[in-house]
Amino acid sequence: MDNSQRIATTVGIIMAAVMLCSGALLIGYIHGRNNGYQSGYEVGQSVTATTQQNTPWETESYQAGYQKGRESGLKEASSYDLHNPSYQEMMDFLSEDTTNSIPYVPNEYMCTDYAAQVNNNAEAKGIRCAIVYILNKENVGHTIVAFQTTDRGLQFVEPQYDRVVKLVIGQSYSELNNFSPQPNDDTIERYLIIW
Repeated sequence: MDNSQRIATTVGIIMAAVMLCSGALLIGYIHGRNNGYQSGYEVGQSVTATTQQNTPWETESYQAGYQKGRESGLKEASSYDLHNPSYQEMMDFLSEDTTNSIPYVPNEYMCTDYAAQVNNNAEAKGIRCAIVYILNKENVGHTIVAFQTTDRGLQFVEPQYDRVVKLVIGQSYSELNNFSPQPNDDTIERYLIIW
């Protein structure tokens, strides 16, 4: 046997060994995967069967706690019944509410803070109030509130001044409501009412 035949034989033996090892590994993998999957499935089924017998929501203490929480929630929910006010009731609420006396502080207490405070105060009195987000052409926003009055319909209110205002798309908010002109174009592009 010459040198090239020895190399060919050696390479052949190595390739055969690699193929045998690869085959053995593949068979072992398939066998292990199938047996492992089956064993894991059986363990999972036995655990599921055990836990289904002892689920927490089937215990007496869990049911008692659930019932107490449900009853408490029903009592609290009834105290949050909100109603739409009459126009006069809205005006009376605004005259009693002191949110407008809080000083405007840029980046600390601004339009959104006024609107949120009036909204919270109205709802604490049982009055339904919405937050209204106004967006102008320069994508600068402003926030006010609204009330759906029983006798005069939807009323928008500037919470910083307790003033009923108008919103008309395509018109300047400040001009429409006789406010000082704004440094930016405050033409109303759209508004969103959140109840």
